[in-house]
Amino acid sequence: MKSWFLLAISLSCALFAAQSTAEDDNPEDPQAALAAKLVVLDGVRTEFSQRINDAQGFLLEESVGTLHLQKPNFRWDVEAPFPQTILARGDAVEIYDPDLEQVTERTIGESLDRTPLALLTSADLDLGAHFDVTLAPAALAGRQRFALYPKADDALFERLELIFIDEQLSSLVIIDHAGQQTQIRFAEYEPHQVIQSSVFELEYPPGTDFVRG
Repeated sequence: MKSWFLLAISLSCALFAAQSTAEDDNPEDPQAALAAKLVVLDGVRTEFSQRINDAQGFLLEESVGTLHLQKPNFRWDVEAPFPQTILARGDAVEIYDPDLEQVTERTIGESLDRTPLALLTSADLDLGAHFDVTLAPAALAGRQRFALYPKADDALFERLELIFIDEQLSSLVIIDHAGQQTQIRFAEYEPHQVIQSSVFELEYPPGTDFVRG
């Protein structure tokens, strides 16, 4: 089972369609509003649940785990049904599959700015250079739903949606070009944490294989 962030790193995921009607009536600049929320999105520990459905709505994968974020470091631990850990430190990424006794090492480089991962880990991401951003009308007080449309012609995802309740990231929804939908919901959200650097390090057991992905 592949986690959403593994798909994001591979640039093979995308996101949920946001309604465009009435968005032009919103006086707030969507790009500036989202940038302000992303700047303070740091020092976060939260649990997540992830569901991946195909274009017909059938459930393909389901997983739960925890996320730690201390920019530019990121740790994504899938706990069930199959354990997996993704560590991102700058543009270096390690994906550890304990069942396979394997670590896949990747360097994202310049493509990082075009990935959903960059929205969480970059402190100075130029949103306007890579995405068109819209802000949907709020259904509830304090709730904001942003939709991001990649500008790159070769982008492998269509749209990305981030939903905030006040300053808290509530969920992410992604739809790819084939209509596959990934939804991630966050719970037990703990912002403004001081996360030790050791959280973003792993000691792998003897015999672990290291491969370049």
